[in-house]
Amino acid sequence: RVAKFESQVQDKVGSKYALAVNSGTSALVAALVAAGVGPGDEVIVPGYTFFASVSAIVVAKAIPVITEIDETLMIDPAAIEKNITRKTKAIMPVHMIGMPCPMDKICALAAKYKLTVIEDTAQSFGGKYHGKYLGTYGDLGCISLDAYNVIGTGEGGLILTDNEWLYTRAQSYH
Repeated sequence: RVAKFESQVQDKVGSKYALAVNSGTSALVAALVAAGVGPGDEVIVPGYTFFASVSAIVVAKAIPVITEIDETLMIDPAAIEKNITRKTKAIMPVHMIGMPCPMDKICALAAKYKLTVIEDTAQSFGGKYHGKYLGTYGDLGCISLDAYNVIGTGEGGLILTDNEWLYTRAQSYH
């Protein structure tokens, strides 16, 4: 049933890989580890988020860099760029309350500075930005299937990616 569910999610959102895990927090941790985030690395995360976004970074032994949001309550791309240092390894945009982050600008910054984008889509799964599903813009997309989120399975999470290497690393860690 899990493999069938993963396949159905892949087909629905257009992601090459979907990996089911036990929670949205576990999805974030596995995605961070898959991306090679570890001790001493910095991960940019918005100041407005659920605590799991930040705690997952700490569990991966990295340093959360709390970053300003804009009037949409989403992470501010200008603030992201100001917070990038030589220690920055990833950007974790968090799509809150069904609203999308400006993924075109975030992905452009990530490409410019060679950073990994790990989307926290726990509160916006099924939402789209410019016609593409949230969680499929970045290198990895993380979804929570907690009963209080958009799609509830009691408990669970998903990692989405088109990158076989990241999928394999996430699967190995999970």
